Amino acid sequence: MKFAHIADIHLGYEQYNQIWRAEDFSASFRKIAERSIEEDVDFVIIAGDLFHRSVPSPKTIKEAIEILQMFKRENIPVFAIEGNHDKTSRDISAYHLLESIGMLNVLGLRKKRVEGEYLRCKKVQNVYLVKGQMEDVEILGDRHRSRWQLEKIIPLLKPESENSVLVLHQAVKEVVDIDLDMAYDLTITDLPEAGYYAFGHIHLPRMYEFRGRYIVYPGSVERYDLREASVAISYKTELTVREGVRKGFVIVDDFKPEFIEIDTREMYDVEIEAENADELEKRFLEVMEKIGEDGILIVKMRCPEIADIKKMNEVALKRASYAEIRFERRVEDFEVLSVKSENEFFTDFELKLLDLLKGEIDEREVYDFLMEHYLRQSQEEVRHETEEKTVEDAKGIDKKPKTLLDFFGGD
Repeated sequence: MKFAHIADIHLGYEQYNQIWRAEDFSASFRKIAERSIEEDVDFVIIAGDLFHRSVPSPKTIKEAIEILQMFKRENIPVFAIEGNHDKTSRDISAYHLLESIGMLNVLGLRKKRVEGEYLRCKKVQNVYLVKGQMEDVEILGDRHRSRWQLEKIIPLLKPESENSVLVLHQAVKEVVDIDLDMAYDLTITDLPEAGYYAFGHIHLPRMYEFRGRYIVYPGSVERYDLREASVAISYKTELTVREGVRKGFVIVDDFKPEFIEIDTREMYDVEIEAENADELEKRFLEVMEKIGEDGILIVKMRCPEIADIKKMNEVALKRASYAEIRFERRVEDFEVLSVKSENEFFTDFELKLLDLLKGEIDEREVYDFLMEHYLRQSQEEVRHETEEKTVEDAKGIDKKPKTLLDFFGGD
C-alpha cells in the first residue's frame, strides 16, 4: 500500500499582505498533487490546515476543489482532518462542504453516523468515530485538539490492527524538543500503537523513528515564516551562506516514508552587522549579489550609526519580488537604571487599593475601603485644627463626612 502524506497547505494565505503569495501556496499544492499521481499512490492523507482560515474565501474553496478533482479523476481517495487554522467551533466546516461533493473523506469524531465507499463508522460513547478503510489498511484520526481534550480522545483512536495510520495535527514532545522552540501536546507514550503516524502542525519536515515505526511531519508545502527560509545569509565578521529548509511532502510505501522535494519561491533570511553606516551599505551590496531574482528577501541590520534604509530597500526591490529591511541601531553605552520595589514607590494605602483592583473587583469592598481611609483622614484633620483653634472656633467646624466626589474633586 502506497500513499501520499501532505500537511499544512494553508490555501489562501496572503503572506506579507501579498495576493500572489496565496497563489504560491496553491501552486505548491498542485505540484504535490501532480507528483502524487505520477507516483501512482493508492490514497492521500491531508494532516490538517488545508486552509489558512476556518472560513476560506470562495476563490480559495474553488482552488481547493480544482486541485482535489485531480485526485478524484484518478480514483484516488483523500482522507483529511481539520488543523488548528481551518477547524471551526460549528458542526459544519469547509471540509464537510468538500466531503459533500466527494472531494474529501473527513476523519474523526462526529455527532452523526457517516459512512461511504472508503469510510467506516463506530459508535463510541455518545458520538461516532469515522475512520477510513483502504483494503486492509485502517486510517484513524481526529481534528486538532487542546491538551486537556486529547487526554479523553486519544484512547478512542486505538487502531484494531498494525496495518493502520493514525492522523493527527498536534506537536509531539520528542520531535519538537530536538531543535524547535514550541509547546507540545503529546508524548510518544500517549500514542496508541499504529503502523504509521501521519502528523501535521510542525512546518519543518521531520521523521522520528521508534520501535520500527515512524512519526512523520512533511512540513508546510510553502515557506510560512523565516524559520523555513531556503537560504540563510549572515554577514557579521565574514560572509556566510547556508542552505535552508526543503519543502515538499512524503510518499509512504509499506509504511516507510520518503521525503519528496518540490520547487518553491526562494526566501532569504539575511543578517548584517557593521561598525558604521558606510560599511553596512557595502556589506549589503555584497549580499545582494547572492540573491536570486523574484524571491522574498528579509534583511535584519544592526549598526551604531543611522543608515539610509530607504535607499537600500529600493535596491532590494529591483531584484526581489518582496523585500523588507529591518534596522536596529546598536547602542554601545547605556545607562543602568535601578528599579524600585513596590514598597518604595507606593504607600501602604495605594498597595492595598491596587490589590483590591486586581482580578474580579468587589465594588462594595473598594468603596468601604476608600470611605474608611478618607473619613479617618478627615477626622485627623479636624482634630489637628481643633488643637490649634479656640473652643469657640472649633464649635464652627462642619463634622459631616465628606463624600467620594469631594475627595476626587467632583461637584
